[in-house]
Amino acid sequence: MENNLNDLNIYALRELGRRVGVNSPTSKKKEELINDILSIQSGKKQPEKQKTKQGRPPKTFAYSLGLMDNLKNITLNQNSKEYDSLETETTAGYIELINNNSAFLWVEKFNTYVNYFISSQIVEKYNLKTGDRVVVKLIKDANQTTIADIYNINGCPQEKYNKNRVDYFSFEPIIPNKKLLFKKEEYNNLSIKNGENIYIYGSNNNVNTCTIIDMLNTCENEHKIYVNISVAEKNKVYLNNIKNAEKLTANITDDIDLTKRILTLAIERAKRVLETGNDVTIFVDDMQSISSVDSLFVKSLTSLAKQTKKAGSITLIAIMPNQNLTYIEKLADKRLNIVDNSISILN
Repeated sequence: MENNLNDLNIYALRELGRRVGVNSPTSKKKEELINDILSIQSGKKQPEKQKTKQGRPPKTFAYSLGLMDNLKNITLNQNSKEYDSLETETTAGYIELINNNSAFLWVEKFNTYVNYFISSQIVEKYNLKTGDRVVVKLIKDANQTTIADIYNINGCPQEKYNKNRVDYFSFEPIIPNKKLLFKKEEYNNLSIKNGENIYIYGSNNNVNTCTIIDMLNTCENEHKIYVNISVAEKNKVYLNNIKNAEKLTANITDDIDLTKRILTLAIERAKRVLETGNDVTIFVDDMQSISSVDSLFVKSLTSLAKQTKKAGSITLIAIMPNQNLTYIEKLADKRLNIVDNSISILN
């Protein structure tokens, strides 16, 4: 048990300490945290009761489920219990599968994320996948928050949900034949089709961001995803203008592991929307920052786009660097250019 705890880094131990009931885990060194966690688990020490329900949002870590099974007092061990006398809350977020078929629920709050553990029993009950957007029932008491059940999965009520799911790769692509519509004639004149890769080039980063957000806000597809992993304080004002879209973003100062997980959620989220038979447009601001994290994510995003016959479509609209990412250039269906706040087709 102690060896397992030693394998965790300080941030994971602090989050684990919060869940177990360690007093002031952020003020303790690694050895102190391990000793307190083991003392609470063995019954030598009583868990600290939280005096307030507010606090720093937990970071995300894929804990070993074997370790979690040994900690009987914390949220990750979700035995059935009576919830009638406890506080309940309904919230929505994204599923991220972790080891042993359990999962985290990612809930966006104030431009950051709070994560809740979901037991393997619930994951298996609904055959959940990474990228599913779910509405859940949260149960809260003094020391923990538990996901009791799921009300809605990808817009489908629980009582109508079929766990026998189709997969993104099982839908054969066809030649795009349906125009992507906008509320602005300027964008309609670009003749973008559902299922295409659209690359946008421009020399001013602020203008680029404003343009892609304007395209997003005026796009008539019901499902839209905005992806930006280089958010700084100065450009948060632009993000506040985004309307009726799912935002999967990371701050430029965030840990690279967190950034990679957010990018994975964005990619898998688009697949889940297509699987439900809907059209989804991904707006990426910008591809250069994603390339600096890992070129694999650039390849994954640009290879997502397709129109299907029996399901929906995925369209990618991305801000590209002026120095081209040559390895994905051949996937462009249309290249656009932004000059003096005006957008046009690039020959």
